[in-house]
Amino acid sequence: MKDQLKYVIDSRYFNGKCLTRMADGIHNDHGGETLEELRIRENNPFLIAIPRFRIEKMLRIYRESLERPFKEITEEDFFYFTDDTPLLYLRDGSFFVDEPHYVNIYPFHFERDGRYFHGLRSIKTPKNELDRQIDRCMKIMNRKATILKVNPLHSVSSKSDCLKLIPYYFSVDGKQPAFICNLVIQSDSKQTRMDMANILRSLRSNHFQFYKGKGRYETPDELIDYVSRKKLTLISDGHFLQYPPNRESVTFIGHIKETSEEFLFRIYDREYFLYLLKRLRIVKKEFAQEQINIKS
Repeated sequence: MKDQLKYVIDSRYFNGKCLTRMADGIHNDHGGETLEELRIRENNPFLIAIPRFRIEKMLRIYRESLERPFKEITEEDFFYFTDDTPLLYLRDGSFFVDEPHYVNIYPFHFERDGRYFHGLRSIKTPKNELDRQIDRCMKIMNRKATILKVNPLHSVSSKSDCLKLIPYYFSVDGKQPAFICNLVIQSDSKQTRMDMANILRSLRSNHFQFYKGKGRYETPDELIDYVSRKKLTLISDGHFLQYPPNRESVTFIGHIKETSEEFLFRIYDREYFLYLLKRLRIVKKEFAQEQINIKS
């Protein structure tokens, strides 16, 4: 019966696909196994069976996770699509390419102020919402920000060493400054200053939405794309998302289980953070404590 129907997925992530379904809510439609038998067959203790309404919600969130922030492209790339592919919704320098990426998600391109952008959006997105997103994108691209360095918080001196903490902040369009991080100066501060320079470079290149603090992946999307493609697992020793008391930012932190690569991103933009929450659903995630429990 319809109300008994269950879908089997991995509880750690959802990439738009189900392992199988159970019409009677108990047995696999294609082999007759129960959920416990499927866990043994697939060697996966994370398999769960969920009802239709949950899978429909997860599919909606998955589709939304495909709608990435707009990315600037070259004029040549922009006009390549207008010349060589069928177009939909051609209006005011913007259009959808008539080749779906996933169900109703299509490539979307637009031009503003002599600059060209690309993204993925639902073909059903209302015109006023597309306009809002385009206006927001241009506002982010044209941000004016100032880096602020204040006097050391404190200095610790001894016969052998001296340590200073210099707080760095940034202010966008003259608004309330947001904390970046502390520059820790010791007897040899060359590497520390290089690390700070890299953080500021990352912050500027990402238009003060976020910065990379650790790892080889320049953006959270780059990290998630790699982990998803290689079917790897993100591990957190505590919480993937950490908040300061005033919640002006969110720190996304952890490591990759299979490679031990660490990552850290500090995110300041609320809409980007909400988008990241959706993207995180498509990759495997575990906590160190879960690994201990499974092995014990």
